[in-house]
Amino acid sequence: MMFTRLGLASMRTQIFLLAVVPIFLLAAFASVHGALRETQSRQKAWIESQAGKMLLVARQSVAAGSPAVDKAVSEAAERLGLSVTLTDDRLPGEIDLRPPRAVDADLFDLVVRRLAAVSGHRRDGAAGAAEQPLAIRIDDARAIVFYPEMPAGVSDFTGIIYVLGLTLPVVLPVLLLSYYLSHRLTRPLIEFAEDAQRISGHEDARELFKADGASEVRSLRDSLNTMQMRIRSMAEKRTTMLRSLGHDLRTPLTRLRMRVERSHEPELRQMLLRDISMLATMIDETMAYLKTTSPGDAAPQKKVDLSSLLQTIASDYADVGVPVAFSGPSRLVAMCRPRDLTRAVSNLIDNASRVAGEIELTLGEAEGAIVIDVRDDGPGLSDDLKTQVFEPFFKADTARAASSGGLGLGLSIARGIASTHGGRLELIDGSPRGLVARITLPKQRGS
Repeated sequence: MMFTRLGLASMRTQIFLLAVVPIFLLAAFASVHGALRETQSRQKAWIESQAGKMLLVARQSVAAGSPAVDKAVSEAAERLGLSVTLTDDRLPGEIDLRPPRAVDADLFDLVVRRLAAVSGHRRDGAAGAAEQPLAIRIDDARAIVFYPEMPAGVSDFTGIIYVLGLTLPVVLPVLLLSYYLSHRLTRPLIEFAEDAQRISGHEDARELFKADGASEVRSLRDSLNTMQMRIRSMAEKRTTMLRSLGHDLRTPLTRLRMRVERSHEPELRQMLLRDISMLATMIDETMAYLKTTSPGDAAPQKKVDLSSLLQTIASDYADVGVPVAFSGPSRLVAMCRPRDLTRAVSNLIDNASRVAGEIELTLGEAEGAIVIDVRDDGPGLSDDLKTQVFEPFFKADTARAASSGGLGLGLSIARGIASTHGGRLELIDGSPRGLVARITLPKQRGS
């Protein structure tokens, strides 16, 4: 869920991040740690150098004696590049260099610690004076006051960039390798998804999964191909059985019709003939539905003027008392199976005519596709029923066609025909009321 919200739902992206993030964190830690160590090393070297110079000036001043202190301090400071003054005042934190402390072995470490304390740490790397001066008492009367000047150095940020640059020759190849491996590992899965999408778009597709890669991926490919072939075989056997059953039922149904027609009871004869006609219609609809589930048996498509075809359908319905208004271009040629498409549109008009007073059949083009709408002014359907009515043999008291009979295959057949043409059938709420059954067909080459 979190990866999806961040836009990182792709497995390839997640694998790449799992490989890259630790490397970046390690490189960042190394850069910061290295920069800090470099800065500390520079500061320590400067402090030790300054401490040595300060002790040298102070000891030369002690050795020179009181009359020559001023001259000794001035010459030594100038020679070593130090900024100093002499003071008669006693300063807090001053270091006592008066004998016998002048030869104390720990004096250097003491000066280093005091200088580190007063100099501070300039993280911007710029030159500047220490935060406090450092005083060393050379006799009872006077002390030397040092004003250490920190030289310009490398700032923490510059040091981080410098160390990061040193890590790039290692990090960059690892990043490229991580990207390649993430692409390599996920490519078979992407091919699986592409194959599945392509195969699922055609109910009779006989194409197998072709993804290659690791042994687990190949095993999954073989398992899916085996499962697909078994499912296809089961579907073909089911279709063959139902077709055979439909054909076999026609013969006894025909004999039954002939016997009923010889009946001498007119009322009973009419009732039986009506039931026989209903059974024949059910068989015909079932056979038509089975045909839509086996697109491989469909006739080849050919060029047809859809405007003329739909106008003929509207006229045929008008002849039997079902007014259907057609609107569309005067000519629109497309590749289709005219008999199947006529069956699909007729089923939609039949459903609409049971509940609506006005039916409009329209033809048009939108976004490179051909759109056929059957619009009515009936009561419409709820959102739940819009999905359920496509199920074979679906009939419900709330469905629009339930009150007028029918086997419940009309919309299933229409959707199957649209699917075999590479299109789709959807139900849309009309405005201000009613229902729109929309067939969308791709405009193929040669149209």
